[in-house]
Amino acid sequence: MRRFWLIVLVLGITAVAAPRVLAHAELISATPAPGSSVNTLTEIRLVFSEPVGTENQIELLQDFVTAAELQPIVDPNDATVLRTAVPPLPDGVYTVQWRITSADGHPISGSYSLGINSSPTPWYQTTWALLGFLLCGIGVSAYVLRQRRLTSAPKHSASS
Repeated sequence: MRRFWLIVLVLGITAVAAPRVLAHAELISATPAPGSSVNTLTEIRLVFSEPVGTENQIELLQDFVTAAELQPIVDPNDATVLRTAVPPLPDGVYTVQWRITSADGHPISGSYSLGINSSPTPWYQTTWALLGFLLCGIGVSAYVLRQRRLTSAPKHSASS
């Protein structure tokens, strides 16, 4: 019985400690913040939970197309901060996509939307667009089910 409790204790400690040991860098904060709308965008600043490695990338997309060429650098005063200058951009909704290598060499990536003088929600994520997609899906499903029912219905022959 003592062996059973010893095994349970070791497994419990492992379950609690393993996620901390296996944890990699994660995004703590971003400026401008995810989902925000700004008047002008001059810099993107990402803060991570641990120092950032050397292979890093920040992309700024608008409608899935690169909106600006960015050159991210690790802040010389804080190795957990990755920042990049942003050239002047027109108003609209943008997606910030980032990829870094943490100090231990593991790649990490993520993305978020922001707006410049507009709502940071892209049109395809609005309530009306999602409702439209849902109704189209229901309509297509109903059509397919109806066609199946018509083709699988038994055919009656006319007797004279």
